[in-house]
Amino acid sequence: MSDKNNAVIRRPAGQGANDMTSEFLELCKNVKLTKSEKAMADYILANFREVCVLTSTELAERVGSSHSSVIRFSKDLGFSGFSALQQELRRQYNVYLTSHDEMPTVPVEKLGQSLAKLSTDNIAEALFDTTRNNIHYTMLNNSNESLEKAAQTIVDARMKYIVGHRGCSGIASFMQIILRDTLPGVFANESNSLNAFDFLADIGEEDVLIVASFPRYNKQARLSAQLAHEAGAKVIVITDSPTAPIAEYADHIILTGLDSLTFFNSQVAPMFAAELLCSYVCKIVGAANEERLKLVDKYTREMELF
Repeated sequence: MSDKNNAVIRRPAGQGANDMTSEFLELCKNVKLTKSEKAMADYILANFREVCVLTSTELAERVGSSHSSVIRFSKDLGFSGFSALQQELRRQYNVYLTSHDEMPTVPVEKLGQSLAKLSTDNIAEALFDTTRNNIHYTMLNNSNESLEKAAQTIVDARMKYIVGHRGCSGIASFMQIILRDTLPGVFANESNSLNAFDFLADIGEEDVLIVASFPRYNKQARLSAQLAHEAGAKVIVITDSPTAPIAEYADHIILTGLDSLTFFNSQVAPMFAAELLCSYVCKIVGAANEERLKLVDKYTREMELF
């Protein structure tokens, strides 16, 4: 006998929570949910932000269910799978934050805060603590499973495109160097003669885009992710929040902390996140790129570049 029912989903307390979750509640409204699906809906409502970065396996573990149940729940709500449901949850949460978030993201607006932070007598110690917290945030918000899946996506892709604008250009450059020496078909958008859309014109279903985006979020980065997503490519996003505008198009999100003592975003933890992802790729590849490294080193030595 089926346990499907029209059970009422518990709505989180507080008017703000009601505003944030109303769209998701509407999705569940006319769907007959099993007992396990109701538990999933309740968990999502109570942990909206967290679910934006959980894998389907992790969500199943949190509610004491199975991976197949998560997929079935997603399809019952009208989505092709959990990834599509998760992208919708990110979009909904981002809409909520856009209308409620009052934290400054523009450098001139952050200047006043930075002056207060810099009033300490020991800037080195304060910066160390801030950087450590950023890296700790990165460690806490990226599971081993999610990093392995993102890395495997890169290894399996035919072509690997990397995009990073302005403050994120260093991440794109660093990842290009590591991944080019590890895998074939790696390209970063570093030419001033090409905008991101020229660069990504040939991206397709067998490819992957790796893109970094931090506040103030770059619109070209978001549109790059949209282009890749609509072309059927996988999209890996390195950003600070699962509700960043670009997260709507992400198949994998790598989260990192950005807090600094000054008016600009810290780049230490984002570079750590990029290196972490590259390290997982290297683990999968193993020694398969040995001949590639020997070839590069042969001519590097001729140029006396070390």
